[in-house]
Amino acid sequence: MATKQRIVFGSTTKWGTDGSTWADIPECKGIAVPTIEVDYQDATHLQSPGGFREYVPGLKDQGSITLPCGYSSAGYAQAHGYMMAGTLVHFQTTLPKETGQATGDVFEFTGYVAPQLESNEVGDIIAMNLVVRTTGQPTFTEGTAA
Repeated sequence: MATKQRIVFGSTTKWGTDGSTWADIPECKGIAVPTIEVDYQDATHLQSPGGFREYVPGLKDQGSITLPCGYSSAGYAQAHGYMMAGTLVHFQTTLPKETGQATGDVFEFTGYVAPQLESNEVGDIIAMNLVVRTTGQPTFTEGTAA
């Protein structure tokens, strides 16, 4: 069977403040997809079988995501504005279609943005990262079949 892997180029990473109106993140160089971690709580008790610890799943957390971008005044100003106002930002990442898909997979999540300029040396492109502290439940929508 031929592989269905593909490169990141052609993906889109967008943002907005209402979850329905999206704009491209200026000079975005990467994709944003949350990694969900489950906090497991120790439920061991005096009768735990064989003296083994027992756990139950607790809350889930997406942590923080860093989106690499090229610096632009407009991109920095928008991210800085979101940060200073405490705006909850909606993100949507769409992957390129894989073989057999009519639309690519879509990931959506929300978070709070903090722009950070990278330390660059003479001759380097000025780089910026958008650090997103995620909050709430993300969604995944599998691309439709062709």
